[in-house]
Amino acid sequence: MNDPVVMSAHNAQLKLVRKLQRRRTRDQEGAFVVEGEDLVLAGIETGATPRVLLVDAQRVPQLPIERISCPIVHVEPKLLAEASGLAHPPRVIGIFDQPADRDAAVAIDLRAREGTAGPWLALDALGDPGNVGTILRTAAALGAGGIITLPGTADPFGPKAARASMGACFRVPVARLDGSTIDVADELDAIRAAVPALRVVALDADGDVDLWDVPLDATTLIVVGAEREGISAAMRPNVDIVASIPQDQQVESVNAGVAASIALYEWRRRVGAVDGGAAS
Repeated sequence: MNDPVVMSAHNAQLKLVRKLQRRRTRDQEGAFVVEGEDLVLAGIETGATPRVLLVDAQRVPQLPIERISCPIVHVEPKLLAEASGLAHPPRVIGIFDQPADRDAAVAIDLRAREGTAGPWLALDALGDPGNVGTILRTAAALGAGGIITLPGTADPFGPKAARASMGACFRVPVARLDGSTIDVADELDAIRAAVPALRVVALDADGDVDLWDVPLDATTLIVVGAEREGISAAMRPNVDIVASIPQDQQVESVNAGVAASIALYEWRRRVGAVDGGAAS
């Protein structure tokens, strides 16, 4: 007997996919959308919790059914395409629970004690979701401790950031300090209380020292700001070191995602081979 096929745009799951394009709904639901087999499989492989998988009724994807406990709903292809945010409609759209938000102070202290994690990255008013996703991907690849999102930063679980992360949004610990009522200074004071050795290093083209001369380890928090504005006024008083990446003086600055990648690679170069990357 064939599975029933959703033939109405008013289907509750399709409506939820569309609503989850909005950050407010994602926060309220504690869920987010990923599109395509690669991202859905990344979520399943990391043990993330899918709520439902919507699949193209005519192009059913190859999925590890034995590892999937959520409902799998077959959808008329045109309706699935209309719910998608991609130019080329995927064969599967998944709604997943958002990974649990981390307490930054506890998480940094714990991973520092483990002795294997790299620096953390704080994204300061980094509004480009593509940059956020790229940084997540690099953090997973090079073994960063995790990511802290500060006010003004794009949602790491938004559609564009999730796609750019290539599944790293499921793997990298994220502490969200980006709410409108967040006091950055208070939050950093709490982190310093838990991790007295904390070193806050801001990347800036006009830095006081070269990045190559800055100690980098699991108690280092590397702050990456927006490309035009740099580090925010709220964050600057909380920075211990302002470091620059040496570059051609005729070039204003490098892309924020590139800057974060260089900083993490410099740490990785010092400590040696990658051992599994960031993990939640």
